[in-house]
Amino acid sequence: MSSTAQELVEDAAAMLRTAASEPQYRAVCSRAYFGAWHAAHNFHRKLSTPGSVRGASGRHEQLIQQLCNPMLQVADSNYALSRAIGRDLIKLREARVTADYHLAEDLDHSLAMKSANLATQIIRKTT
Repeated sequence: MSSTAQELVEDAAAMLRTAASEPQYRAVCSRAYFGAWHAAHNFHRKLSTPGSVRGASGRHEQLIQQLCNPMLQVADSNYALSRAIGRDLIKLREARVTADYHLAEDLDHSLAMKSANLATQIIRKTT
C-alpha cells in the first residue's frame, strides 16, 4: 500500500492531537516535513521550467533552492507560489533537523504545531 503527501501531513496533524511527550512532538515535525517535501517536489516537477539549484547539494536542499529561485517569469502566478512554498519548507526543514538530529535541544508542542500547520499550508498551496 502506498501513501500520499497529504496523508503524511494528515497523519502528522493526527499525531499532534494526542502527542504528550517530546519524542511524539519530534515525530510530528519529521512526518510533517516529509509530507510537505513530497508535495513541494510534486509541485516543482509540474512547473514549466525547473528552478535554479545554485550551489545547493543534496536532494532536499536542491529542491528548496529550486523553489526559492524559480526560473519562471515574475508575472507567472507560480513564481510567487514557488517562493512561498520554498520559504515554508525551509522552516519545516529546520524543525525536522532539530527533531531528528539535535536530541539535546528542547522541542515542544508549539514547534510541532507550527510544523503541522506549515505542512498543511503547503498541501493547500500545492493542490
